[in-house]
Amino acid sequence: MNAVDVWESLLVESLEKPIELKTKTGLNFKLVSNGKILTVYESEMVPSSTLKSPRTIYKDNFIKVCPYYERWMAGEKGISKEITAITGNSVYIMAAVSYQIDQR
Repeated sequence: MNAVDVWESLLVESLEKPIELKTKTGLNFKLVSNGKILTVYESEMVPSSTLKSPRTIYKDNFIKVCPYYERWMAGEKGISKEITAITGNSVYIMAAVSYQIDQR
């Protein structure tokens, strides 16, 4: 999996229309692009993630977190803590990566 390709694909798709995604724990959220960054918003679908304000996902953080995907999916002990040290948006990034992998 190439992190840059996944990033670019998400940017393009969510620019055309928001992508409704679900975290590993089942909370819905909406992913929107302005062509340069991804933004996470609460979903109209229930149950929705509760956000005080929209969350911005930047390319550099996405690229750093993406390679952890396989280990995260396998439930490797301590991996969530390791990823969260990179960005607080890790659950949204992992859900977006999972979505892209399912689309292929």
